Amino acid sequence: MQGRTLLPLLLVPFLATCDPVAPPPEEEPAPPAANAFDEAASGTVTGHVLWKGELPQVPPYRAPANPVAEQHDNAKRLWANPNLPAVEPKTCSVKDAVVFLRGVEETKARPWDHPPVRVEFRDDELFVVQGGYAGRRGFVRRGDVLTVASKRQAFEALQARGAAFFNLTLPDADQARSRRLDHTGVVELSSGVGRFWMRAHVFVAGHPHFARTDAAGRFTLPKVPAGKYQLVCWHPNWHEDVREHDADSYCISRLTFRPAAELVQEIEVRRGETCDTTFRLSVQDFPR
Repeated sequence: MQGRTLLPLLLVPFLATCDPVAPPPEEEPAPPAANAFDEAASGTVTGHVLWKGELPQVPPYRAPANPVAEQHDNAKRLWANPNLPAVEPKTCSVKDAVVFLRGVEETKARPWDHPPVRVEFRDDELFVVQGGYAGRRGFVRRGDVLTVASKRQAFEALQARGAAFFNLTLPDADQARSRRLDHTGVVELSSGVGRFWMRAHVFVAGHPHFARTDAAGRFTLPKVPAGKYQLVCWHPNWHEDVREHDADSYCISRLTFRPAAELVQEIEVRRGETCDTTFRLSVQDFPR
C-alpha cells in the first residue's frame, strides 16, 4: 500500500515547482503568392550613405581563433569589432549600410527577387552569402528558409537572436542545416562556441524593398509602388552593451551591442520618377 501512495506524493511537489510551458509564438502570415503590383505605376529610390565627422576609434579584440581549444597567450590574434562602419576615407562613403522602406503594402510590392541566403562559417569569420554578395547583411522573405553551413573542420554553432531565436550546431564541415524564418524583423547572427567577434544580420520581410550600399555608398530600390513612405538607413552599433567572460580563462565568451543606428526620411515616390536622397551617419547617431 505504501508503494502505491509514495509516487503520487513525490510527484506533487515536483509538478508544483515546474514552470508552465509558454506556447510558441504565432506565425505571421506568409507574403501573398499573387499581388497587385503595377510596374507602370512605380518609381525608383536611389541615394548615398555618407559618413559625417570623425570616425570611431575602436581597438581590436585579442583572443584565440578557437576559444574552446586554445587558451594560450601565444595563440591569440587580433579581431576587429564586427560592427565598425566600413568608410572610404576620401569620399566618406559607407559600405554595407542597409536601406529599406517602411509602409509598403505587401500586396502592391514588386515580387520578391532577392536570391536565397546561405550563412557560412569560413576563414574564422561569419558570412552572409546572397547571390554574388558575401558580407554581413542579408534579406530573407518571411516564411523562407535560411541555410547554414561551415567550411571549417571544427565544431561550429550559430546563434540567432531578435526576430528569430535558435541555436544550430554544425559538427561537420559542408553539412548544411536550415531554419525557416517566420517573423518580420532583424535577426542577429553570432557564434555559439565563443568566437565572439563573429556577427551578421539578416532582415526578414514580406516585401523586397531592401538594399545594401556598395563600396561607393550607393543604393537603389527599384520598382517601388508610387506613394509616401519612410526611408530607413540602418547600421549596427559598435558600442558594447554586455561583455561576458569565460569563468576559467576569463577570455571574452560573448558580446552584446547597443541598439543599431536608424536614420529616417519621409519620401514620396512618383510614377515613372526617381527619388534621390542622401543619408549622413555620424558617431552621434549610435546610442552608447
